[in-house]
Amino acid sequence: MVDDPLSSPGRPALRWIGLLTEVYSWVTCVAFALQLAFVGVRPGRVVLAALVLVVLLTWWLRPKRGGWLVALAECVVAHGAVFVLPNPQPIIGFLFAVTVRRALRGEDERFPVQSVPALLGYLSGFAVWITVTPVAVTAPLVTSVVMPLVGLVVASMALHETARSGRLVLDAHRTVEAVVRASPIGLVLVDGDGAPRLHNDRARELLAWPAAGTGRVPCPHGPDITDCARGCRSADDAVEVRVTRPDGSTGVLAVHAVPVEHVSEQHTLVTALDVSKRRELEDALRSRAERDELTGLAGRTHFLHLVDEALLAGEAVGLLVMDLDGFKEVNDAEGHEAGDWYLVSAAERISRATGRVATAARLGGDEFAVLAQGHDVRESARLATRILSELARPLTGLGHETVIRASVGIAVSAPGVGTADLLRDADTAMYVAKREGGGRIRLFRPEMGEQVLARQRDKSDLRTAVSDGQLVLHYQPIVDLATSAAAGAEALVRWQRPGHGLLGPGEFIGLAEETGLIVPLGNKVLAGACEQAMRWREQGRALGVTVNVSTRQLSAPAFLPSLDRVLKTTGLPPERLTIEVTESVWADGAAMRGLMEVRETGVRVALDDFGTGYSSLSYLQRYPFDVVKIDRSFTGALSDTGRTAGVVRCIIDLAEVLGAHTVAEGIETQAQADWLRNAGCAYAQGYLFGRPDLAENWDAQPSVPH
Repeated sequence: MVDDPLSSPGRPALRWIGLLTEVYSWVTCVAFALQLAFVGVRPGRVVLAALVLVVLLTWWLRPKRGGWLVALAECVVAHGAVFVLPNPQPIIGFLFAVTVRRALRGEDERFPVQSVPALLGYLSGFAVWITVTPVAVTAPLVTSVVMPLVGLVVASMALHETARSGRLVLDAHRTVEAVVRASPIGLVLVDGDGAPRLHNDRARELLAWPAAGTGRVPCPHGPDITDCARGCRSADDAVEVRVTRPDGSTGVLAVHAVPVEHVSEQHTLVTALDVSKRRELEDALRSRAERDELTGLAGRTHFLHLVDEALLAGEAVGLLVMDLDGFKEVNDAEGHEAGDWYLVSAAERISRATGRVATAARLGGDEFAVLAQGHDVRESARLATRILSELARPLTGLGHETVIRASVGIAVSAPGVGTADLLRDADTAMYVAKREGGGRIRLFRPEMGEQVLARQRDKSDLRTAVSDGQLVLHYQPIVDLATSAAAGAEALVRWQRPGHGLLGPGEFIGLAEETGLIVPLGNKVLAGACEQAMRWREQGRALGVTVNVSTRQLSAPAFLPSLDRVLKTTGLPPERLTIEVTESVWADGAAMRGLMEVRETGVRVALDDFGTGYSSLSYLQRYPFDVVKIDRSFTGALSDTGRTAGVVRCIIDLAEVLGAHTVAEGIETQAQADWLRNAGCAYAQGYLFGRPDLAENWDAQPSVPH
């Protein structure tokens, strides 16, 4: 603040009044004591003079407080002095001295009361004196005594109220000064010329004023808020101002100017609040909203805003939506850190391919988008081809060489098409590209929308089927070729879809894989098959059961606990259950680890479709299987070439070396069964032995005894 900034014009005057009153009181009382001692005519004058000195002593020792003993002493002195002094005027002077001093210094609740004893003492003494003194002597004195006493009362009350008001104003000034000094907000009072009249230390700090002197209050449009031609001085809202601090750093202030009314001159109160932290946070949030934190590409919200603006411009807008193929496998097999690196690498390549002609964004997960303003269908397709070529360059950061593949959907704007419609069309085209195998580009066509809607209905119906019991199990016998008796059964799921009849797994398993429903679907199949195996066991039929398990289901962390729960709930011995997987399991590390954990529980493991996928002797040696199933493509061609027969014989011999049984699939003729029996194949299944059917229709099926 400026020097003594909150002082008022009345405060020095009040100080002078107090000093004069103090001098008057001391001089009057000292003179009164001398008069009592030397002019008084009765013996009690010395005692009264001593009491006056006692009163003066209390003034000296306790200048700000007067007790009731002092008031009593004043009463005694005023009463006794009437009989001691020949003239009452010194007594009235004494009363003025003690009363005005108490009026100026006394507390509100004590002043009127503690001043009464002295006055009453004098009046009582004067009344006694009148009764013993002739009327001719007393009559002239009544007026000279009473009127000064009335004046004493009026003057002392006025002085007391003046002093009390002054103290209240002083306390208010001190309170305001303390509040202003402690305020975290900078406060500046400027005059009509913009010169600061009052300010606190916080204002000096925020406005970066020099240590000596003051400065001006700036605004966004110039160095002085009072000279701003754009109305900053009278604006309803605060304006933001950037200031440079003495250490060279910059800050942002919210400055608000409010005219001060009811004053003699035009003044303006300016508040300054440091909003640097808030501005930094807002900038960070805005940047986060505009940019994807991981890849640095445009974020979804900002990107859609850019699409809105591009469509409003009126020219053609090409929108590319792409989804990375196989990203989940990378993320699951290599870990989330590798998955993030994979996404960053894809983002860098997409940005490199688009250059400055388009804006790339990450919409979420492994889904990216490119806004190509001014691109028609042909130009958008060329851009998509360039992106796929850039992504296809070998990537070696995962410890092995890999290639990023993506499915790309393209939609080009038409008149009246909004952002949501354009994004939906591009996403539909991308979905079609992914469904067709991925690694390709598809341009949106109107009929694709119907296909996607149909696909969405299929997903919804399948989800309902899983939860509402529309899935049923059929069982196909697995026959012991040596005895022609059923040794087990393979559980095959069917979908009893309302309005569509009974659907085989080929019509919905792919959809279940795509939607993630394969896990709950597989769990239901597993539980149902184990329950049926136990029913057969209770009927005295020693039939094991084989259940197909997908790679995705096997790689799920919850699969092993779910399997254990099913076995405990049904009571089926683990060796009576066979989990059947395809050779694709070798390409998924998590699934292979899950498979080995399953095998450790005692559950048997079968390798389906051997020889058609990732067949490798090293895999068979490292990860032994209990059963190897010979694919129907081999057994169906047994009579065609001797070469196929040699391959089948090799598979049978290899399984025997590895300690596994063989099961031949797709057996439809007796000749095939005889050849396999003679070649050493242990088991077979196919239409020759029975078609898949409901468990209640198995009564006619032969089975080996216990």
